[in-house]
Amino acid sequence: MYNFHGSCHCGNLKVDYKTTIAAKDAAVRACQCSFCRKHDARAISDPAGTIEITARDPALLERYRFGIGVIDFLICRKCGVYVSAYTRHDDKAFANVMVNVLDERATFPQPNPVNLDGENKADKRQRHKNNWTPAILRGD
Repeated sequence: MYNFHGSCHCGNLKVDYKTTIAAKDAAVRACQCSFCRKHDARAISDPAGTIEITARDPALLERYRFGIGVIDFLICRKCGVYVSAYTRHDDKAFANVMVNVLDERATFPQPNPVNLDGENKADKRQRHKNNWTPAILRGD
């Protein structure tokens, strides 16, 4: 297992990502939706790994939703950094993590553009279950 750590700019939202995939081999994705493009988002996930996100001050955890509303975009209310996309399905939580918040961000490859505009709610949920990382959100 590889362990990666990071946080938002002010340190309120901490991320611990455990994965079976080395940074150099990670499939980094650049979602082409307007939200992700405005944040220069570079997402990674590993269904065989785990993501733990901890909000030191839960009042500063913003859950932003748009589109069909199945994903919470986790943003720090203090510094404005987008750290993860998070969702729950069937009493299980799944997330991805933004490479830019990881301390080791420079070791990851450049992202591949991904366009998911045509997905409906069922397709999106299935993709999350299949491809995203099991997650724990603490301080929620």
